[in-house]
This record gives sequence, C-alpha cells and structure tokens, in this order.
Amino acid sequence: MFITQRSGALSASLRSILDRIPAKDSPYSYVLRAHRRWVTAVIYAVLSATSLALAFVLRFELSPVDRSPAVWGDWFLGSVGIVVALRVATAELLGLHRASWRYVGVRDVLPTLLAVGVGSALAAPILLVIWQGWFPRSVLVMDAMICFLLTSGARLCYRLVAEHLLEAGRGGQRVVVLGAGAAGDMVVRAMQSHGLADYTPVALLDDDPFKQGTTLRGVPVVGPIREIGRVARETGAEAVVMALPSASTSEIYKVIRHCRATSLPLKTTPDLARFLAGEYTAPPLTDFRLEDLLHRRPVPVDEPAIREYVSGRTVLVTGAAGSIGSELCRQLIEHKVRRVLCLDRDENGLFRLEHDLRQRAAAAEVVPILADVRERDVLERIFAAERPEVVFHAAAYKHVPVLQCNLVAAVRNNVQGTLNIVETADRYQVSECVLISTDKAVNPTSVMGASKRVAERIVRNGNRDSGTCFSVIRFGNVLGSNGSVVELFQKQIRAGGPVTVTHPDIERFFMTIPEAVHLVLFAATMGQGGETFILDMGKPVRIADLAHQMIRLSGLTPEVDVAVQYTGLRPGEKLYEELWTDAEQPQPTGHAAILRAPGREGLSETQELELVRLLSAARRLDEAGCWRALLRLVPSYQGTRSPLDEKAPPGPVSSCVVTENGISAPAASLDRTRVSNLPPDSRQPAWTRPAVVTGSHRPAAATVPARDSG
Repeated sequence: MFITQRSGALSASLRSILDRIPAKDSPYSYVLRAHRRWVTAVIYAVLSATSLALAFVLRFELSPVDRSPAVWGDWFLGSVGIVVALRVATAELLGLHRASWRYVGVRDVLPTLLAVGVGSALAAPILLVIWQGWFPRSVLVMDAMICFLLTSGARLCYRLVAEHLLEAGRGGQRVVVLGAGAAGDMVVRAMQSHGLADYTPVALLDDDPFKQGTTLRGVPVVGPIREIGRVARETGAEAVVMALPSASTSEIYKVIRHCRATSLPLKTTPDLARFLAGEYTAPPLTDFRLEDLLHRRPVPVDEPAIREYVSGRTVLVTGAAGSIGSELCRQLIEHKVRRVLCLDRDENGLFRLEHDLRQRAAAAEVVPILADVRERDVLERIFAAERPEVVFHAAAYKHVPVLQCNLVAAVRNNVQGTLNIVETADRYQVSECVLISTDKAVNPTSVMGASKRVAERIVRNGNRDSGTCFSVIRFGNVLGSNGSVVELFQKQIRAGGPVTVTHPDIERFFMTIPEAVHLVLFAATMGQGGETFILDMGKPVRIADLAHQMIRLSGLTPEVDVAVQYTGLRPGEKLYEELWTDAEQPQPTGHAAILRAPGREGLSETQELELVRLLSAARRLDEAGCWRALLRLVPSYQGTRSPLDEKAPPGPVSSCVVTENGISAPAASLDRTRVSNLPPDSRQPAWTRPAVVTGSHRPAAATVPARDSG
C-alpha cells in the first residue's frame, strides 16, 4: 500500500512538473526550437562533464588505494574542458542536434555511440601528452561508457515521460486495439505520439496465447479477441481499432460479430500496408468499410509522373459533381494543378464540391461552372474564356434501367455531349482530352452501353487530323458511387431487407473510386492519341456474394436476419461484363494495372453519316430514328427492344437490315461543323415541336455480327 501511494505521489509530482513545460505554441517553446542547436550543445556539455566526474569518483573513491582528492581533482579540472569541447564538437559534426528526442529509438543508439567514442578517442592522446602518461587510462574508459549511458538514458527518459504522462493526461477516446503484432505495435505507438493523440489505447486483444498476459508499450494484452465484450465493459472503451492486416474474410466477420455485441464502432487503417512500410508515422483511422473486405492490394502509381503531367496547368473536368468527377478534382488539387474548372449542371452538387475543394486547395484556383455539355454555344464561351489545357470528360448518364426507357436522353447527353466536347477541345487547341468510359460499352446489351460505345468512337475519331491528343480510359464499377449497388444494398439492409439481386450468377468488376481515379490520371500521362486504356479491375465479384458480405458486415446473418431475393435480369443488363472486345487485344503498358488497346479509327465514312442522322433524330425526339441510326453505328448491340414499344417482342435482336433511307454515297469525312449545321427544322428546340413517333422503335429485320470490330 505504501509503495502504491508513493508511486502515485511520484506520478503526480512528475505530471505537475511536466505541466510547467512550455506548450508547443508558447513563446518559450518558440525560443527553444529556434535555438535548438545551442540548447542541445549545453545538454551534451553538462552530461559529458557529469560522466567524467563520475568516472573519477568510481576510480578513486571506491579504490582501496589511498589517493588524495586534491590529486584527481586537479586531473578533473584540467581535463574536463578538453573532453567537453571535443564531445560537443563531435556531436555537432555528426548531427546529433538534429535527432528528435521525442521519437528516439533503437536506430539512434549507433550515432550516439559513435559520437561519444570519437570524442573520447580524440581526447585520450591529448590528455596523456599533457600529463606525460600519468593520466589514469581507466578513467577514460569509464568516462566513455558512463557518457554513452547518460546521453542515451536522458533521451529515452524524455520520450517515456512525454508519452506515458503527457499523453495520458490528454484523455483521448479510449480504444481497444485488436492485434498485438507489428501492426498493433505501430498503431499503439502512433496513438501515444502526436500522430493519433485523439485516441488512448487501454487494452490489446490477440488470439496468440504467447502474447496474452504481456504488455506492448505499456498497454496490457488482456486476452483473445472473443472477449472484447468483457474487456470493453471493464475498460470503458469507446471504440475498437482493428490492426490485423493478414486477417482472412472469415476472421473479419467474427470480429464484426463480436463488435456488434458491444455496440462499439469498428475502425481500421485503410493504408496499413503503407504505414507498416514506414511511408508515414500516423495511419488514418476510418470506420470499417466494404472495401476492406475486397482485399485489393494497393496499386503503386508513379506520383511524380502525374504531378509533372498536371502541375501548373488548367484542367477542365466535366461531370465534376459526380462520383468520379469529384474525386478527379480532389486528386488534381493534391497534384498541384494551377486551376481546376469544375463543370456540372447539378447546382447543389457543384456547391458542395466547391466548398470541399476550397478547403483542400492551398494554391490551386477552383472555378465552379454551372453548364451542360449538350449546349455547344455555352462550351464555346467556356473554352474561349478559360482556355483549359487538359480535359477529363466524365459527364454521362449511367443508370442502365433508366436509359433503357430514355433513348433520346441517352443520345443527347452521352453522344451529343461527347461530340461537343471533342469538337470544342479541337477548335481551342486543348493539349489532351480524355473520355471516362465504362465496361458496358464492350459488346453492349443496353442503351447506356451503346451510347458510350458511340462516344468512344467519337473520341478516337477526333484524334484524326487534330493537334489534340484524344484517348479513352475504360473501367468497370466503382464502390461507393452515387446510385451504385452498394448504396442500394446498404439502404435495403437498414430497412431489414430483402436485399434484391437480379441473378445468382451475375458478376461485376469493382474498384474503389480513389484507386480508379489514381489510375486514370496515370494512364492519361501515357496517352499518345487514339488509344483506349483499360484498367485492370482484378477478379470479378459475384453480386450475390457481395450482398452476403454486406449483410455480415452489418453484423447480421444472411437468410436469417436479412433475406436475399432474386428478381431476374433487367432489360439491358448483362450476366457478365467484359473489359475489351476480341478485336481490341490490349497490350501491357509500363504499369501492371493498365492495358493499352492500339489506336484505331473510330468511325468509318458511313458511320459518320449515321452519327449525323442519330443526333438529328435525337433533336427531333424521333426515337425510332434514333434506334435505326444507333443500330447502324453499333452493329454488335445485343439488347432487348425498347420498353416503350409494346408491340416489340422481348429477347435479343438477331437481325438488323436497313431497308429505308439507304445511303447512296458515303460521306468523304465528318466535317466538324456538319452536326451543328443541320437544317433549321432539325435544330428547332424540342419543346416547340410535337413528338414524332412513327413505326416501330426498332427496324424489322437485320443480321448482326457476333462481335464489334470497332
């Protein structure tokens, strides 16, 4: 009891002393940092003098040989100045004043030993010459040893006091850390430093019986992970942090179930691999997400190449308020873009994006532009005024079921909008223009996929006889995008189910939004014109498995707590997605996650004229005309007939022979102003004309090649 009281009193005394230490932002702290070199030199001088005095005391006062203090006192006074000067000079030359006392570790032992040893080695011959060999050599040896212990011990004590008393007094959120291995050690260390000072580790849990009952940086390892409920109650924990980088999916599910029983939030470090590699000292803690179950390894990207590509340039992003567009804007700012032009027609989304970007942008200028890519004259004014050097065209309608019922809207936005961007970029001599495309454009079975296929061809076609470098970047689904299947599943799980899946075997490629945008930026640096870059999405994910994973991630059991219901494939929906056609045959690039399909002409002369007809029909709201032109442009289209056509039988289209409006002579080339210079009646605003609905929404007969050659 007495020992406990004395220990508590000592701790309180130390804490009261530490409370008098100047705060980081105080004027005294500023003086200490400004004169760090001199302060460190004084400390080393005092420690060197103290070690030499202790060496003399140990040598003579504890020796049976009677020596007068006056004798060794003269030796001490005559040598202390030389030893101190040489040690301080050596420490200065070796840069010990730059070493952090706050984060001293094992790596600091060797420099300290070297500084002390060199200083003693330089002092020894000088002292022996002055006293003609009578100076006690044992004092020199003991002095070096004591000086090393004092210097290292002083720095270590400083760190221990700062970590275990100062940080304990801050009262951060109390957390239980799962995992007492290398990852757990680094997480605890970050929490005990300024990196994660908002968290206080109160206990560790690990299933390894050899670690249980030990301590890690003063934090006890109290038991296995299954006891998290008991430990959380006893320690008053407010959150759980998972530091298990090698945990399997089944093990993660067990952790989730245990945490759900405690009602504590589960946090993790999304960049744990980079943290363990020593790329930064404090891992960001986030709530556990679905992405953490996919086990996608971080894809290394040449950051300097991206920064060199966009740094100091003016970049236009269309669809900037969307999932991909907004992340593009954020990463462009991180890579020191000079100006980012954020174009979108969603006023609320643009407002939120601008607010977010202005908080991130230190030097970059953020320009919100409320506009529509379908309005060519507006784009002309924007390009003339802002003069973008790089364009990322991400604006598009993307929801397959919606566009299946709205063909004209899909053509006007995805096709006309892309053509407007391509022609305007060429006219105003933009350096690079990149289209963000989708895997649904490959052998399309939906209106959305077919419209994006035409958009890809327009971009590749724009590279013909142009000073602008046009390229396409294609990838699959991204996690967390607006209206994605993940978002839908989350709402259904919160409502208690059922979670609806269209087919038990349906598969999709998935990638996180930041990862996809990172690769988009790097792929853009490799563009030479006309090519299609394809992002390696890894292995496809069964949507049924995804649904089960999300239910378990919520701490529930599939088919017990939440049912999974299969509803059947929707019109235009594929069972399996593809990333390229047989004719494209992409080749590897310098990056393992990026493939390149060689540049090919996007549109034949016949297809150029069909594009004019497609856009003319869309302006007239002539859906039947749009169908006819779209099928000529994308002969590999395998989708079902339009849901608006009640007479159209369901099932894939097996033929498509054009029997009317035949082409008497192919156009020489697609004039860049041809689409804009259509007859006045076709350019009449849609809302001033009655809708034209004639005949079937699809031609009656035709023959479709099995694969798209373009």
